[in-house]
Amino acid sequence: MHERGHVLAVGRYRCEPRAVAQARRTAVEAYSPFPWIDSGVVALLVSELATNAVLHSNGADFYVLCHSPSLADGSVQVEVHDGGSALPAARMADALDEGGRGLELLGVLAAHWRTERTTTGKSLVFTLKGDR
Repeated sequence: MHERGHVLAVGRYRCEPRAVAQARRTAVEAYSPFPWIDSGVVALLVSELATNAVLHSNGADFYVLCHSPSLADGSVQVEVHDGGSALPAARMADALDEGGRGLELLGVLAAHWRTERTTTGKSLVFTLKGDR
């Protein structure tokens, strides 16, 4: 399992739709010096989790933490924290649904993911393989 490295970037965002793009940009920029990290996957997964924080959080803010690559294999961990107490639940999205695919995307694109309850809500942590 990936050991969390030092934090490359951390962002605090208001739970409002425009913050999703800000969080995505921060994460993509954090990993831009590491060409083996797929910036498209980072952008997609951070967008999904930030959108969930905006839509389902009980808090005013959410946070994104981007950890440095593992020295062992180049993998990275990203955390999204929000004030919501309900853990995400998988559901089957219909073909025309605009949402409901976030956990499915994590399952397909992330090497590992998990949720954690925190003192202020919850976090969702995912690991991406380092393809170097």
